[in-house]
Amino acid sequence: MYPQIITYLLTFIKYQEQIIRTLLTLLIGKGMFESPPKKTDIPVNLPYQKLQIDELPLIQKLEKLDYRVLLQERLAETGKALKPVQR
Repeated sequence: MYPQIITYLLTFIKYQEQIIRTLLTLLIGKGMFESPPKKTDIPVNLPYQKLQIDELPLIQKLEKLDYRVLLQERLAETGKALKPVQR
């Protein structure tokens, strides 16, 4: 019973779609549902924006420091020893 109703409704929907297409074609006056005309295979030549590149960063060599020397300098400046980090 249900498959018969479903097939009937599907055919009715297709019939309605044909009527709607016909009415829209008459209303607009063009073949609205036809495929669009093919364009030729000519490449598009648009002036794209030129690529901009930043300047390279300056690379500086860092001097290597010894942590023991830094701890001694800190002790000499402030008079207090630097405590280790508690985690």
